[in-house]
Amino acid sequence: MHYRAIVEPRNTRIYGIKEVKYRIAQNFRFLKIILKTFRQVLGCLFIIMIYTIFRDAIEMIRNYLSNIDFNNVYLTPYFWHIDRKREKEGKIFLYPLSKAEMRANNLMTPISPPTKTEIRDSWLPLAKFTFLFVTVLFVIFVDFIFYQVIFNIDGTGFVADLVRQMLEFDYTGHRNATMSLEKCIYNPVSPDWSYVGKYVFGPLAIMLLLQVIFGYVIKRAILFYVIGNIFRKRNKARIIHLYNKMLFVRTNGRKLARARIRFQVERRILEREEIRRKRDWNIEIID
Repeated sequence: MHYRAIVEPRNTRIYGIKEVKYRIAQNFRFLKIILKTFRQVLGCLFIIMIYTIFRDAIEMIRNYLSNIDFNNVYLTPYFWHIDRKREKEGKIFLYPLSKAEMRANNLMTPISPPTKTEIRDSWLPLAKFTFLFVTVLFVIFVDFIFYQVIFNIDGTGFVADLVRQMLEFDYTGHRNATMSLEKCIYNPVSPDWSYVGKYVFGPLAIMLLLQVIFGYVIKRAILFYVIGNIFRKRNKARIIHLYNKMLFVRTNGRKLARARIRFQVERRILEREEIRRKRDWNIEIID
């Protein structure tokens, strides 16, 4: 009798239906608050992104109107129209521009490859796109995890058994008509991957092409066709300024080249005269 094990009664915590309902409601309310806060944060970040786009656009327009040398390095068709007109009039013209002139003055055509400055400026759109891409992946991952968590209940407690029974509950009664509660039960739905690929990853791929990879093309198109057509007089003034600048460089370059040639010729003449003078002086000493 002394070695007989004493089995004590098991203390079982019994939850009432109202208490279980309250606990589940509290958990879902907390999760709802988190998702609502996350949605508001995403909305604020979207507003900030829109603000930066408008800020950059306004800054570009201000620089375009106030600084005549702002990105004024592109050889447009109107530039060559001025050059052909001067050629017909018999004046000094620029065509063709040498590679040295193009390189020295950073000149390019609207379809030229991106410059180092444009590549450096593309890092900020790349960072924005990366943040947006990670956020989208996180939202899709949360959607997928919620589906898996609700659909696969692996718990062994009372609450897990109750939720599993609630989700798996079905009743079929035979009366004059057969009815099923399957249509009344809200079953979780897995993410629609075709919809995600078409309406989520498709726009993201377009954003990657337009904002990051070919962002400089969009900026050049806005600079030439949008702002240029809105401020046409300013656009012509910028092109004329660039043409006069290149004409001044070409004229001064020719003058410097001629002066350099004259200097070399005069220097050569002086060297020859000096050599002849020394030769004559040596001949006089020998005599």
